[in-house]
Amino acid sequence: MKPHSVLARAPCVVHWAAAALASLCAMSVSPIAGAQTQVYAYTATCQGPNNDCFYGPTASWSPPNGAAGNSSVSHSWSYIATGGDTSYNFGASGAAQASVSGVNKWSASSSASGYFNSPGTYSGNGVGGAGIILVRDEFTLASTPSWNGPGWFRLSYRITGSASVNYAETSHVSGQTLGSAQSSITFECGSARLGGVGSSPCQSADFSPPSPGSINLIGHMNFDASQSVDRIVSFDMPVYSDLRYVYRLQTTVGSSLAMNALNRTGLIQGGSSADFSHTFSLVDAKLFDAGFNEVSQWSVSSVSSGSGFDYSHIAAVPEPATSALVALGVGLVIWRSRRSVSVSRKRISLVNP
Repeated sequence: MKPHSVLARAPCVVHWAAAALASLCAMSVSPIAGAQTQVYAYTATCQGPNNDCFYGPTASWSPPNGAAGNSSVSHSWSYIATGGDTSYNFGASGAAQASVSGVNKWSASSSASGYFNSPGTYSGNGVGGAGIILVRDEFTLASTPSWNGPGWFRLSYRITGSASVNYAETSHVSGQTLGSAQSSITFECGSARLGGVGSSPCQSADFSPPSPGSINLIGHMNFDASQSVDRIVSFDMPVYSDLRYVYRLQTTVGSSLAMNALNRTGLIQGGSSADFSHTFSLVDAKLFDAGFNEVSQWSVSSVSSGSGFDYSHIAAVPEPATSALVALGVGLVIWRSRRSVSVSRKRISLVNP
């Protein structure tokens, strides 16, 4: 199974069939200085080449104890040419879901599927879907006896779910790819000091550094083959003590099917989906000094959050590999326990025939 790839600075929409989805990503590049706490979700599905898009409602969560907000959209397209060109036909469908229930938990999923039958006189088609979550929260970090800045505030999120990808074409030409199917997760992260000038991109050991002059770190997890996902990703924000900051993290779960016939005849068909429903969760928060040494005598309970979320309530989750070992250990304990009971019963039957 081919693992996912991580790209440093790919376009905001990777292999999505409809360029109109890029407009949703463009909404995220707005300045964040002075922003209030905001947590909301929105969805879209688009079909090309005419950028025919449908959008789900914008759903929001109100701090500190608001109800969960949900956004969803789905749509199908089909076309059969008239006259002497009936061999040109296509069918496509796209869908997306996004839900928010706080600054620490959200979910999203998307799908895209279809076919494109080209007689050689049309160049391309495609479909894409995206579930998008945007989290903005203000925070202040108290100083400690050994630290008052500068430093880095790290938030870590666990992502579990699956991606499904299939693609086939009957008009393959050696050395050319006529289309592609892909699912992806895109992160955009930035922070700013309230009352300050400008904003800074986050840093992350999980993605390549942001480009010079960028206001956001942009990282991609691209899935070109079906696979399960269980991973923790972290984002670091520059901070000083006792100052008010705001961070912004946008997560886009996208699926796409591109069908570019390149004036060749034949049939292209495929689909992709990304299911990360109820699987994005904040699992850790740490403070580091300027040299990325963890600050001692610091407690996550000292974080003052604009959303009212108590960061000390983060439920730490073991690394994925550790979780697998724990599960294996539990299984061995259960097996040994059952085996002991079985042996004991046999001994009793021998003593008391």
